Amino acid sequence: MSTSTLSTSSLDTSTLDTTTLMTVEQFAQMHTAETEDYELVEGELVPLSSATPLHARIRDLFGDLIRSYFRRNPIGEAFAEVDCRLSDHTDRRPDLSIFLADRAKQIDLNRIPVPFAPDIAVEVLSPPEAAVAVNRKALEYLAAGSKEVWLLDDINGEIFVQTDGHMRLLRGKDLLESPLLPGFSHAVDEILLADYAKL
Repeated sequence: MSTSTLSTSSLDTSTLDTTTLMTVEQFAQMHTAETEDYELVEGELVPLSSATPLHARIRDLFGDLIRSYFRRNPIGEAFAEVDCRLSDHTDRRPDLSIFLADRAKQIDLNRIPVPFAPDIAVEVLSPPEAAVAVNRKALEYLAAGSKEVWLLDDINGEIFVQTDGHMRLLRGKDLLESPLLPGFSHAVDEILLADYAKL
């Protein structure tokens, strides 16, 4: 999900105390139709821009690919656009959150936010997103406990795999693989062309 510049003009903030940073708990309590299109970043509300149909298509089809893997290898679960607590004052909503093993079992399916970062955070890059903003988000996931961040860039036909202190750039026939998902192996072209009927 892409983020735009900070603006709360469409949200009634008259009852909010602007002298203190909002906590994740406060943000969770005020979830309404007005706030569902916001993330909480360092105590401030940041609006999420609407996904394009292409963005949503890539997210959903890639999510199907991951879920198909988990049906064959029941070692985790994947959720699209679920709020994840990264710190006391930051609540992010990855396009796809992958949780593994015991962490997946700790999730209360009826509560938000998930109380920890995903093991793998997946973001589909959107044209309006600045590189600085995307990198900041990836670093936030890693600092909060994510082991990998996957950035899917359909425009340039690239996938970035970021870990703590390391980034891999994958293109074309390069394989997206991870030690966290044994046996998961797909070429970038296959993933971004999204012709999963052939996978």
